[in-house]
Amino acid sequence: MKTISIGIAVSFFVLSLFLPSAWLAAQSEPEVPAPTDTQVSGETVVLSPFSVRATETGRYQAAEATSGARVRVSLFDTTQSVSVVTRDLIEDIGAGRILDAAKYVSGVYESTIPNAQDRTTIRGFQSDGATIDGFSHFSFLNVDPAVIDRIEVVKGPNAIIAPQGVPGGTVNLVSKKPIFQNRGSLSAQVGRWASNRAEADISRVVTPGKIAVRVVAAAQDTEDYGEHNYHESYLIMPMLTYRFISGAEITLQVQAYNALALTYGGIPISPYATSMGNWRLLENIPRDTVIQRRDASRHQSGQHYRAFFTASLLDNLSMRVAANVVHSNATSSQLNIGAITSSPVILDPLTGNTVWDGVTRNDNPQFPLGASVVWQTRTYTNLQNDYVYELDSDSWKATTVAGWAASFSGNYDDRSRNYTVPSPQELRDYVWYPYMFTSSGFDGYGHSRSRSYQFYISQVVNLLEGRLIASAGISYNNYYVDNYDVLRDLRGANAPDAWLPSAGLVYKFTPGLSAYYGYSEVATAIGPNLTGPLAFDKQSSKQHEFGMRLQLLEGRFYASVAYFDIKQDNYSVPNQLNTAVPPPPIPFPDIYSDRVADGVELQVTYNVTQNLALVSNATVMKNRDPDNMPFRGTAEKSGAVWVNYDFRASTPFKGLSIGIGADYLSKRAGDNPGGATSASTVDKVIRIQPSFWLPERTLVNVSLGYRLSEFWKAQLNIDNLLDKEYLQSSTSRQNVWVGLPRNARLMLSYNF
Repeated sequence: MKTISIGIAVSFFVLSLFLPSAWLAAQSEPEVPAPTDTQVSGETVVLSPFSVRATETGRYQAAEATSGARVRVSLFDTTQSVSVVTRDLIEDIGAGRILDAAKYVSGVYESTIPNAQDRTTIRGFQSDGATIDGFSHFSFLNVDPAVIDRIEVVKGPNAIIAPQGVPGGTVNLVSKKPIFQNRGSLSAQVGRWASNRAEADISRVVTPGKIAVRVVAAAQDTEDYGEHNYHESYLIMPMLTYRFISGAEITLQVQAYNALALTYGGIPISPYATSMGNWRLLENIPRDTVIQRRDASRHQSGQHYRAFFTASLLDNLSMRVAANVVHSNATSSQLNIGAITSSPVILDPLTGNTVWDGVTRNDNPQFPLGASVVWQTRTYTNLQNDYVYELDSDSWKATTVAGWAASFSGNYDDRSRNYTVPSPQELRDYVWYPYMFTSSGFDGYGHSRSRSYQFYISQVVNLLEGRLIASAGISYNNYYVDNYDVLRDLRGANAPDAWLPSAGLVYKFTPGLSAYYGYSEVATAIGPNLTGPLAFDKQSSKQHEFGMRLQLLEGRFYASVAYFDIKQDNYSVPNQLNTAVPPPPIPFPDIYSDRVADGVELQVTYNVTQNLALVSNATVMKNRDPDNMPFRGTAEKSGAVWVNYDFRASTPFKGLSIGIGADYLSKRAGDNPGGATSASTVDKVIRIQPSFWLPERTLVNVSLGYRLSEFWKAQLNIDNLLDKEYLQSSTSRQNVWVGLPRNARLMLSYNF
């Protein structure tokens, strides 16, 4: 607590020096015309180092981002891969999920649960929850894209934005902010699946040059794919920005939402599916089978409060303070499908693969069914305070960024109850009724809390008239995690700390061709083990990244290629000593070693002409555990492309725009069984391989837009144009999500 008190004291001391004069100036000066992002009364405004310019270099191109270091950086000058998904791309593809747009960033694709938790795979590492404006939180639900202005993806470990983040990277969602313009939009969308929704986005200038407000709202009432599947939600996000005459600015946001959805968990794979093939769904049931009914639901409501203050303290010293508070309540009722009672496939102990002898059959598989209900009340409180000091000369430039942050989170009501049914059921005849289940009471009831403090400083130096850029930084992080199991009256806590360095170099051979190297680290605190000692208190990850960037045609063409190598320590694998015959009376503990991921990524954005724009990517990578085992849901080859042509006024097709895209994923492990076979020896461990795989797939989507008038526009999006049957994702043999068939969505929007 002492460390955060020092940080808060420093921040309030600086604010006390600055805010009184800024407030007096704001009250005493006459009103000025509303400023744009670049001018006020004809005078050039120095943009805050904590903001990006509103203009983009192309329809799908951005020149800057703030997610890598909390300050504005050029994408061409960073020592780490940073990609931006613009609002234009989000709207052109009609994104219903953040991931629908983020997949156009190399190495990013959907993970094992497509309909909840914003679960994403980045460079082969799974990420749960969302990061909005640099603040991370866990949610049962996917974030509604209506509140998002752009998506910034930082690849690999980053000790500033996410010191406890996923090694693969961070998807930072930049929320919409007031824009000091009077404009707005209303839209309504209809379609067969996951489509029916309405949105509003209204901005107004209250006092020119001083106060602007904006309200974003969305409501959705849709039938998702599969009988009885549904999704209902609404949200509203009002916000206000106040600009001081001195140039300081404060923005306040409130985001409130309420959502209800079926807890659809997929259906089983064929009982004859093996490690080598036959990747079909369970025979004799339709692809749109949903065994849950409406009372198997996921419900969540919450409120997010965010505040951002930026100020220029001196000519070359700027400050930022950001705060975030989240409170949410969630309940999830889930139907659980167990493994079939008699499986026609067996494990080959010599290979670790599942095989079918071609004779044994089970054409009427029965599944033990159960249910569970989870109740959670979560809170998050975050505070960030950053400073930027810049020195500039004719031949060099130095930028120092320093700051601190504090994060607190708590799960203060975490209860769960499991239910069982008397006997296995045939899924094709099963209907969910809650009275069929019995329960003996709560199976879990506990509380958990965590907090972290961060202090960091980084230095960037531009030399040789900007041709050489060198950076280095250090972040100190102190963590605390505690758990309390109420039912067993067990308590435990863990409080590690970590020094996380980073460094990098960029060299520009020409103004449009550069090479870079970056090194970065993160460390994640491990929750306490309530029944025994911890093997380790944190898990650390390190990344080396090399790359080249090419920028041509006044920035309209941008391409980057990157090679990354990530190592995550303290990853467990089975201990081969447990394979001895006879087995040891007390099993030996797992062996902890490094999880390794490496690969090559290519990203291209090209504003070919004023009419034609494209974005594309490709990734070839490998992410394996210490025994070279693949991970569930990880595609080691992926790629995507989107092309849009907008007909201008001078053509016969005035007002028409056409977009077409495709995204590819190679085969992915369908489950993550782990363990070793009975044929393993002390000298040779044979790991159990994935029992089935999701086959590779390529999907094609199109968009047709037509501007009916100055104010009205219609847009038709068709997902899975070729109506390809595919398996979207899975968590086990019993839980496979079926891919969406061809789906048309029509949106009508009014802009004013």
